[in-house]
Amino acid sequence: MSVQRYRSVEDMPPPERPTESSLALRIRTLWNRAFLLSPPDFARGVTRFRTIEEANAARDDATIRRMRALSRAAGG
Repeated sequence: MSVQRYRSVEDMPPPERPTESSLALRIRTLWNRAFLLSPPDFARGVTRFRTIEEANAARDDATIRRMRALSRAAGG
């Protein structure tokens, strides 16, 4: 594919506008890819915490576990 240069923005053709059906397909494809790369890490049910600090610590622990799992999957 060749690179096209334009002297100004006015010389550029308008961007291609996706149709509703192709836009929905693009969004669905992007969401599926994001889910495969980083699936949600939700525990079933409701978790109650006594303090906001406990909730933050649990979220930090979950984030660290996810980062380590992604690192192992990437071979690092």
